[in-house]
Amino acid sequence: MDRFDIAPVSLETPLSLPPAPADPARAGFPLIASLAPVAGALALWAITGSPFSLVFAVLGPIVAIGSMLDARRSARRLRRRAGADRRRLVGELRLEIGERHRLERRAAWHRTPSSRSLLEHSVHPAWREAALPPLVLGRGAAASALRVEGAPVDADDRALLLAAARLDDAPMSVDAGAGIGFVGELPLARAAARASAVQFAHHGHPRHFAIDAEGPEDGNWAWLRLLPHRGARATARLVVVETGARPPSPKPRPSSPTSSAFAAADDRSRVSIVAIARTAAELPPGLGTIVTLHAPDAALVQHGGAETHVVPSLVGVAEVARWAQSLSAIAARAGLDDRSNELPRRLQLDELQPPAGTGLDRSSLSALVGRVAGDALELDLARCGPHALVAGTTGSGKSEFLLAWIVALASAHSPARVSFLLVDFKGGAAFEPVRGLPHVTGIVTDLDESEAERAVQSLRAELTHRETVLARSGARDIAGLDAGVELARLVIVVDEFQAMLERFPELGAIIADIAARGRSLGVHLVLASQRPNGVVREQVTANCAIRVSLRVLQRADSEAVVGTTAASEIPPDLPGRGVIDRGDGCPVLFHSAVATPSAITAVIARSAGMPRARRTWLDPLPPRIAPDSVTELLGDPRPTSPDGHRAVAPAFDGYGFGVVDEPERQRRSLARWAPQRDGALLVLGAPGSGRSTALAAVERAASESVASIAAAASATLRLRGPSSADWDGLVAARAAVRGAAPPPALIVIDDLDVRFRAWPEEYRHEAFAMVESLIREGRARGVAVAASAVDPLALGHGLRDAFGSRLLLRHAARSDLVQSGGRGELWRASAGAGAGEWRGRRVQVVMATESETPGTPEVSLLELRPDLPYAIASVAPRAAAALIAAAGRSPVLLTAGGEPAVRAAIAAHPIDASPPAIVGDAEAWAASWSLLANLREEAAFVVHGSAAEYRALMRTRGLPPLLDDGAGQCWVIEPGHDVRRALWPSRRIH
Repeated sequence: MDRFDIAPVSLETPLSLPPAPADPARAGFPLIASLAPVAGALALWAITGSPFSLVFAVLGPIVAIGSMLDARRSARRLRRRAGADRRRLVGELRLEIGERHRLERRAAWHRTPSSRSLLEHSVHPAWREAALPPLVLGRGAAASALRVEGAPVDADDRALLLAAARLDDAPMSVDAGAGIGFVGELPLARAAARASAVQFAHHGHPRHFAIDAEGPEDGNWAWLRLLPHRGARATARLVVVETGARPPSPKPRPSSPTSSAFAAADDRSRVSIVAIARTAAELPPGLGTIVTLHAPDAALVQHGGAETHVVPSLVGVAEVARWAQSLSAIAARAGLDDRSNELPRRLQLDELQPPAGTGLDRSSLSALVGRVAGDALELDLARCGPHALVAGTTGSGKSEFLLAWIVALASAHSPARVSFLLVDFKGGAAFEPVRGLPHVTGIVTDLDESEAERAVQSLRAELTHRETVLARSGARDIAGLDAGVELARLVIVVDEFQAMLERFPELGAIIADIAARGRSLGVHLVLASQRPNGVVREQVTANCAIRVSLRVLQRADSEAVVGTTAASEIPPDLPGRGVIDRGDGCPVLFHSAVATPSAITAVIARSAGMPRARRTWLDPLPPRIAPDSVTELLGDPRPTSPDGHRAVAPAFDGYGFGVVDEPERQRRSLARWAPQRDGALLVLGAPGSGRSTALAAVERAASESVASIAAAASATLRLRGPSSADWDGLVAARAAVRGAAPPPALIVIDDLDVRFRAWPEEYRHEAFAMVESLIREGRARGVAVAASAVDPLALGHGLRDAFGSRLLLRHAARSDLVQSGGRGELWRASAGAGAGEWRGRRVQVVMATESETPGTPEVSLLELRPDLPYAIASVAPRAAAALIAAAGRSPVLLTAGGEPAVRAAIAAHPIDASPPAIVGDAEAWAASWSLLANLREEAAFVVHGSAAEYRALMRTRGLPPLLDDGAGQCWVIEPGHDVRRALWPSRRIH
């Protein structure tokens, strides 16, 4: 490798001297090369005998000498080339050493800046409570951390290694714990001592370190009184002593305020002394470091038996006094000076006398919320924000501060200029006292999963609304709107923001969006949490210029919010005390005001006549909605129905049965079902979810669209009665749809999945088929079908798909709702009756009373006409024959294969008597098909049994009217008439 590594990856990476060039090996005498020509010449002479051949023997030594000279010349060339390469590498090494020294020097001055640098560049104090770092006295030569490996070759290499080990112009610092003495002309010594005091004040925390002076009462050290380092409870101190002054005594001296401050300082290691004298003999004994100043740029430092020449750091009185004032201001803003005692322990909001709101200035949201040292604390969320971050542990007064800020804003600004959306995730009632303010658009005490999505939609809708208003007005931001434009600033206050994000992380995205766009749109965030550090997103905190930290438990939490640990040092018996950064980067100790009940009542009373702010966040739908409260919920007038109630839906736009929550549009709307547009309606829900109420609401809406109550009753078919009534209604409705008769306008079927469960199988299948045909065929005739069910799978694929709309009420499980076609995020286990989902949005069905259950169709008792023969099919033919005989008619019993006997009995029947009644079971009638054919045109038929007996007797595949189970009914078919129901007598037939 012809080059060493000079890449400045790290100052700790060692460098290497290039190795010394190796001397080339010395060439030996070429004996064989010189003897070979001699041997050849002798052989040639022996062969030829010519003496001239011996001349070739002389060439051997000549070649040998020439080879030796050429080898030496090549060696010298190689040595010169290796030397040049090494000098080049040494030169690169010297440059690399210089570059690394520059980086090391810059890093050293960055770690330990000089006093001059602290004064000229206004470096923020690096206050610490631990032991102080070494104090910088000036600049000079120090040992370098740079390592150069390799053995030196010559004096230049040795000089290079010495230069690499020495860092010139480096900070020269010493430990001030053992004291420092400055000797020389007093102006020089004082300037150097001032520089040391600046170092001490820059690193020492004002709560734990103090700086005092003992000596002549002149203006040289008066600037020390400007420093914030004068606490009586300090654990370490710096004392500046001039010529003639004594070192601080461990016992109190009443005549010396400075000495009295050290009455408890028995340990000299806790007191650092900076002494100034003309000669070393005048210095106090025991100082660890003595600096002798010969000139402004030359001083000798004696420390630990070693002497070092340095260029001392010198500062003047005027510049250090200005610096001390700025340092004191920083301490005051952080609450580290004695003026923090001026703050009250309790402050009522009405003591601040906030100005009455004029409601004219859109560019400001100023309010007086507390007190700082010597003045009231004014916060302007619009000009200094646009957002605020509030931290505080339990019992720190965080909720009281938020409440006071809200009341102060409401007192200073009208609802036309500021509104509030208050979110309390502690689940308490912290914001309940201000609910009566017209500025408050909503108070949210907790959210479930569906309400979290509703919150996101509502806030996004608010941002869209504000963008639209600004675009229509041609304004860049809310401050540029004309006075006539109605758009108030919205302040969103979230207490326990951390708890909200832990439960609903998706809300973090909309909060970040508001944080980014809120300034121009006039939306402001006030996010409060016990520990915002690590919870609030960086893009949110970057826009939270106003930072408030009441008492916190961890130093890191205080530092993360307000940039200082002062909030973690607030006593727990001072609720309301905190540190605030008003957006200027300067934290200040303050005490929050408390909004007393009387102050809140006064603000509510003053704003009672003002119009309420526009609702940004509508309340969730109520669990019960009466028909006459729909208008209030919707916010728009509607006509009244003939019975005095307000109409729920306009006839031309379908039947209105509930109220829909539309948070993405910041409104509520009427849930409308338009059958011609939406198809049949299927209401699905668990038992007790309000399915019957929903159908009643639809039925009520349909009745309100009809001119009269009587017409409404005739226009609606309700399948909620006995089986026979339901069957007759379905048959009549299908016949009307397929014929010319007017069909019913609305067919209501409650519990469709179990409505026909107890029916005979053939009737059950036929009933479902009729319902499906009414849905598919009746739409063209204006027939609307609304049904309810618990289990949609029980309806069958064809019937289930025939329904075009679904109203999804509460389901037993989230998966059931999703399977029914709903949105899982809208499922709520605690949803009450009538709460559900309509077209992907939450809906609450209007309360309605179910109509009366239809009665059983009138059925007369079976009477046998005397002029007609009867063919009777019964499951108990002998018992039927006995009843007929008891009634005075002549029964003829038909058995399987007994047709000849029956014919003989008919032939023998008297002519003047009533025609006989032939009685048999289904099997007998099936076997007597010839007899049945003869009776079909003139006899009346009676079937007492099931549809099997009916089909056997009538020889038809159609179903007769459904008989009510347990009602003792039968079918009667008389010549020229349709089949009808009759009551089968239990004792006698008339």
